[in-house]
Amino acid sequence: MVTADPDLPNAAVEHISQMLSLAKSKHQHAMALLGKPDRDALPRLREALRLLEEVELLADDAATYVEADVMKAAMKDLHFQQASVQMAIAQLQSVKIRSQWASPWPWLTLLVLALLIAQVWN
Repeated sequence: MVTADPDLPNAAVEHISQMLSLAKSKHQHAMALLGKPDRDALPRLREALRLLEEVELLADDAATYVEADVMKAAMKDLHFQQASVQMAIAQLQSVKIRSQWASPWPWLTLLVLALLIAQVWN
């Protein structure tokens, strides 16, 4: 159960509520980004991680005013999500580095070579 400090003015309670609403919105956007498949996932994953970091800042700030086991559990889940996204970024970067075909240069080289061969045959 979330309990706010009873000495907090209504404006502070409203501010905390707004911070948590913004954090929830950013978290939903980050989760939506994680659900989109695409060819170059790194920029999308980095944006999701940035949003999760903003959620963490907002939640940490709100947690200074609110005592709750729910907040602690949510922060633990958030840290797990951040670690998962960081691990996915690291894995994609390592695959991209290891794969010579991940960059456009080998493909362009093959295309130029194919064009040269086609020119010679004509």
